[in-house]
Amino acid sequence: MSTPFFRILGSVTVLSVCYWGLYLRPRHQPVVLAEEAEGLSADEAGQLQERLTGLMRGRRFEEAQPLAEAMVKAFPGNPIYLRRAAEIQGELGHPAEEAEAWERFLRVSPTPGEAFPALLNAYRKLGRTRAAIDACERAVALEPTNAELLFYLGRAYEFGKAYPKAREAYRRACELRSGNSDATAGWGRMEVFIGDPARAIQLVEQVLARRPDDADCLLVHGMALRQQGQYARAKVSLERGLKLHPGYGDFMLVLGGIAESENHPAEARAWYDRYLAQNGEDAEVRARRDRLAAQERK
Repeated sequence: MSTPFFRILGSVTVLSVCYWGLYLRPRHQPVVLAEEAEGLSADEAGQLQERLTGLMRGRRFEEAQPLAEAMVKAFPGNPIYLRRAAEIQGELGHPAEEAEAWERFLRVSPTPGEAFPALLNAYRKLGRTRAAIDACERAVALEPTNAELLFYLGRAYEFGKAYPKAREAYRRACELRSGNSDATAGWGRMEVFIGDPARAIQLVEQVLARRPDDADCLLVHGMALRQQGQYARAKVSLERGLKLHPGYGDFMLVLGGIAESENHPAEARAWYDRYLAQNGEDAEVRARRDRLAAQERK
């Protein structure tokens, strides 16, 4: 999602000042920091943050990590430095440390939604479903009319297979921000899983009328048609989606499922082989592929 979060005027003012200090100030001009740093003078803090900015711009994250930790230690309540620390841990592939930094960011930031989707991705890598849901629930409690946060809450519930709750979160997000394609696709997906595929088709077709190339809505459209047994129509949407978005592996999985339903095991296996070649090993997909191969040998 690219739509910015709603922000109160005071938060905008604070973050604008921080942005000027971090990115726009003239080189070597000292930064006056409102907070009292732990063991750092204002001059030292300014030099440290300037060096940190340069390292991050150069994607030298291993060198940037200790500097980010020093800034967080000096300014533990500053969300700018906590965000930088979290982003660095994410770039370094440290999901536990990344999640911890984002959680600290959530506790002090006036715009907690900025922690997502990175925090969800970190928890997903760790397999910590309940922690992901809890983080989203806390964020929504702070901003209950924030459509983007409700979308991420739906994602967290979906991650945890709490599909009725996910459907409600996506639905609320759509009510707050009509035409939101991400939330609409999520709502439609939940209708496919636990509700009404005809409703899912109706939802995503409203988006596809405006955005015919939307990958998620094309996928949900194909899934819903498949569930109704309309395989030919489903394949039109899925093949279109795959042509437009060749890296989107879910199209291959649904096409493989349709081939299985049509009793075309060789075609289904080919789709699963293509998925595995492109997306890496997946135990469930591998098992389906091997089962089809064994049937072909009989």
